[in-house]
Amino acid sequence: MKNEKILLAENPVHEEHKNLFSGNREDWLNKVADFIYDKIEEEFVPVVPRENIKLSIGFMPNGAGGSAIGVCHYENHSQGNFREIFIKPTLGASTLVECIETAQVVAHEVTHAVLPVKTGHGPKFARIIKNYLGAEGKPTATTAGPQFTLMIKDFIEELGYLPHSKMIENKEGKGSTTVAVRCTGAETCPGASDKSLAQGWGLIARVSIAVFRKVGDNFRCMACGSSTVVELPERLRKDYQ
Repeated sequence: MKNEKILLAENPVHEEHKNLFSGNREDWLNKVADFIYDKIEEEFVPVVPRENIKLSIGFMPNGAGGSAIGVCHYENHSQGNFREIFIKPTLGASTLVECIETAQVVAHEVTHAVLPVKTGHGPKFARIIKNYLGAEGKPTATTAGPQFTLMIKDFIEELGYLPHSKMIENKEGKGSTTVAVRCTGAETCPGASDKSLAQGWGLIARVSIAVFRKVGDNFRCMACGSSTVVELPERLRKDYQ
């Protein structure tokens, strides 16, 4: 067996909680997705039926060490012609707050799933996840704000806590020597690829850590000049705190 990243369970899950969901993790994710889908359907018209959206807990396409905590794959990545959502297992579930934040990640990805493929994190996406569902923050990295929490808190308490003990990543080792620079102008960027558009970005470029240390996060997209989001390796995020 190769010496790959070691993942350890953090603490026994929900030791002091009585209201633990009786099904498995995928069942919990799907119950939350049902709730969110029905809520969206009250005001918007999803482009796919609920049964075409599948959910699982699993690592992102770039592996255990990436910063993404959720991803929605579209039909071109699924032999079954589904929209496949994966939620990263490093998310917590041992408190109500953690379960609500994990539910918010589900809501973020379900919002992607109900919209056309190339919508990305644009105005249509933000209108649903932020203005309607009540999440806060940048559309690319939303969090559970007071409005979202108020909407879903009673549902989570009645449903029960996610039966999951979050995984801890072993981040020892050299790690990446580059950083990803992601264009926020997905709808107009001429440098966007099908893969980057599916993730909600325009051009995704990589620059060396040495260049990042000189420039900081003041990058503009090399293809269209739009603003960018710089995705740092975990060790650099700690360095720059």
